[in-house]
Amino acid sequence: MATSVDNHSEINCPICLEKFNLPKKLPCLHTFCEPCIQSYVQVRTSLFFEGDPCTKFFKCPVCRMETDLANMSVSEWLQILPTDHLVQSLNIYTDTKDDSKINEIFCDPCLFGNEKNVAKHHCSECKECYCEQCLNYLHKRKRNSNLHVVTAITDETPWKPVEVDELCPSHTDKVMDAFCFDHKMLCCINCLASDHRKCTNVKTLDDIVSDKEESLDMKDFISNLIKVEQCAESTLKESKDKLAELEGDKNVMLQSVDDLISSTKSHLDTLHGELKGSIEKTFSDTEHRQEFDIDCLVAFQKTLALNRRLTEAVKEHGSEKQKFLTMEKTKTSIEKDFERLHSAFNYTETGKQHVLNIEDELSNVQKMSKLATLNLKQSDESLTNITETLCQLGCRPKCAVFEYSFPVNSIYIPQYSPQFGVLKMEAKWRLIFTKDKENFGIYLQCLSDGDPAVIIEASAEFRIVHQVERDKDLIRKIEHKFHQTNYSWGFRSFISWQSLISPEKGYISDGRVKIRVKVW
Repeated sequence: MATSVDNHSEINCPICLEKFNLPKKLPCLHTFCEPCIQSYVQVRTSLFFEGDPCTKFFKCPVCRMETDLANMSVSEWLQILPTDHLVQSLNIYTDTKDDSKINEIFCDPCLFGNEKNVAKHHCSECKECYCEQCLNYLHKRKRNSNLHVVTAITDETPWKPVEVDELCPSHTDKVMDAFCFDHKMLCCINCLASDHRKCTNVKTLDDIVSDKEESLDMKDFISNLIKVEQCAESTLKESKDKLAELEGDKNVMLQSVDDLISSTKSHLDTLHGELKGSIEKTFSDTEHRQEFDIDCLVAFQKTLALNRRLTEAVKEHGSEKQKFLTMEKTKTSIEKDFERLHSAFNYTETGKQHVLNIEDELSNVQKMSKLATLNLKQSDESLTNITETLCQLGCRPKCAVFEYSFPVNSIYIPQYSPQFGVLKMEAKWRLIFTKDKENFGIYLQCLSDGDPAVIIEASAEFRIVHQVERDKDLIRKIEHKFHQTNYSWGFRSFISWQSLISPEKGYISDGRVKIRVKVW
């Protein structure tokens, strides 16, 4: 009889938080009660994709991974969704270890029909429990199960350690019964024949567990798993703290801009007042001097008029001698008057033209299209501890997620992102951003100094990130065989250029578009 299981190890559905009722496993390997996931999927798909079954998908409530329903209805999709036999067996096992719960083990076929009948029998091959009626009229009447060994569920039932057959995700009709140490992968017989023929260190699971030299240190594994959980919890707390700080950072930033604008306005107002005063004084002084010059010219004009009238009278009535005397005296008088005018007249003011030279800095203000640029600095430091702890756990990430913001103002030539790597691949990668006629293109380029004959099979998911609503991200995927000689593959026409740069679309921020790619 197996050792008892700690009640703290009881696992519950992440949606209803109760013990699993018909546990079903999503492609992302997260498990939920069948009624829970059915209700969840129905609400999500009907809410956003009514009348278009070809585009139905939903996100896992736990990891947010997208699952496509293809052309099936929710009920049809649920029928092919695999049962999580491990969770089902663990629930049965933990319940039977507690005598007070022996009557809470229900018949699985009855649960499927929304009935709760106490189970009396368990089939280890079907991994299901049956009431008397379902055992006799369902299980025993099937050709593929009527010879199964069925045990009665009693207080003295000697339950064996939980063991279920795990189906291969690539070959769903085959059981994973081997492990490739070269690739650190579980395999079925088909996987061994197709992908691991040249591997030198492959063992069956039975050989591994029977080998005394192979130690299955679950305690150490769980200890490291707890460390990962603690790292994730710490990172989550930091993320929540940063989220709480965002409002404060925003207010400080807005206040600093307000203060700068206010002080700038105040300074401009001061300079404006000083300039107005200077202009008023300069023009006032010039006007006074100009008025004085005008008075002098008027006086000189009057003198000329008097001399002219006197000379005209002498011409009519004077003798020749008097005429000569008058002309000479008039010349002398006019010369003296002109000398006085010349000494008093402001020649500089008469020929002066006032020109206002605006400072270049002030002129440039009117040319400004924005006051500042708000940039986001991306950092993966928050996940560093989790990554390191996962490595201690023996996990190696199977994909890499890379993000880069390309400027859209100067796209006349292809632009390249920095290089990034994928842990399980030798090659380096980078993104290429292009504009082809009226379309925007994205390519993934493989970079390596290795053997050019080597081909890397890789898949990639390109994503144009929406600045506000992530549900509006544009996503396209590729699968391709890359040569390690600067080979690139992608989409020449990912989206039209006008749609990309349109402010209403929401993909451009501060003249840049954010591209995210996941490579595996």
